[in-house]
Amino acid sequence: MKLTILMHNMAQIEQWLALYTKAAPKDFSRIKSVLDRLGHPELKTPAIHVTGTNGKGSTCRYIEQMAADHGYSTLLFTSPHLVTLTERIRHNKENIDEQAFIQLMNTVREHIEALNIPVMSYFEVLTLAFFIYAGQVTVDLLIIEVGIGGKKDYTNILPHAIRVITSIGRDHIPSLGKDEYEITDQKAGIMHEGDSMIVGEIQSEYLAIIQEKVDKYHGQLISYKMQPRMATPQLGFYQEWNARTAYAAFLTFTKENQLHFNMQTAIASIQATALPGRLELIAKQPATFIDGAHNISAIKALVKALTTTFTDRRIIIYYSSLDRKEIDASLHYLQDHSAIDLFVTTFDYEEAAKENDYLATTDAKFVNNWYDDYKKSAPANVDAVVVFCGSFYFISEVREKLQSEDIYENISNF
Repeated sequence: MKLTILMHNMAQIEQWLALYTKAAPKDFSRIKSVLDRLGHPELKTPAIHVTGTNGKGSTCRYIEQMAADHGYSTLLFTSPHLVTLTERIRHNKENIDEQAFIQLMNTVREHIEALNIPVMSYFEVLTLAFFIYAGQVTVDLLIIEVGIGGKKDYTNILPHAIRVITSIGRDHIPSLGKDEYEITDQKAGIMHEGDSMIVGEIQSEYLAIIQEKVDKYHGQLISYKMQPRMATPQLGFYQEWNARTAYAAFLTFTKENQLHFNMQTAIASIQATALPGRLELIAKQPATFIDGAHNISAIKALVKALTTTFTDRRIIIYYSSLDRKEIDASLHYLQDHSAIDLFVTTFDYEEAAKENDYLATTDAKFVNNWYDDYKKSAPANVDAVVVFCGSFYFISEVREKLQSEDIYENISNF
């Protein structure tokens, strides 16, 4: 069947997604039924499948850049987006063309309605869109970032891929489990028969769980520590872990597919990789960064990066989260550092935490309008370092607002 009413613009796409998608029970049969109907486009191209509590997006970007610099074409699926939905599907390092995306979403909707699928989740629909698009283009490599967890994530419908776990920490509790051991089991669930598993900086007790899963499925475990040391231009000591993890994944991909690999090219690629939303400088007076640190392990890494890089600077943090997140540990950790002035805030999103959500956790000053507060205080803080962190939806709003209203001439472009 063909759609009687086509969607013609991004606003109509967003409207349809808002009306159709719900928090549907996890069930792979829905997405599988569409892929069956299309002859399984997700199997057309070899893939690298990336999960982890933190570092997934950075690792995927490093892999994408290495592949491009080796002359290989790529299709990257990532989430969430910072500005527009088209960021979630990147073809050869460029967001999918808006008209191509609109056409793709009409195709997705057509197949969903033909099969009378009553409901899907938002992420499920976008994952399906990526796999359908993977069948429409010819590329050498799919790079796929897990949404949440691994075992029950809709990206895990892939029966074979090079699997990557970047890190293990506390996030998405209780949906992924009550502690890091259960979270590790969920993330190790991306392992399938015979796959290679690349691991980043992971504690030994969690590594043992991953090793058990790899042994069960007759695969091989490859540590980032086996790869050469390399400097990264991005702020954050943890970016070297992500870079070496990505290096290991891409090297394994080339070996398994009998493709060319050059160490010098790979390292140069890492040096050239841009990482939006990861300690990204968006203004210089005062030095203003955005970072997607939204769980305790990421907050600890962010604080270490800031306090070791800006040892003699005042550090101002605006933090905002979603109301479903565990925030106690993160806020207490931030408040314990005398070098950090912490402000908690909210933003224009239905699930954004509000003042009452913070009151039970912290006595940090609540700022209702982060933008007005930032503008008002900026002239007195030109020598400070300002960081907006927490939810990716929050830093997306920050990036869009600061870059759309010409506060300073030196605001960088994305």
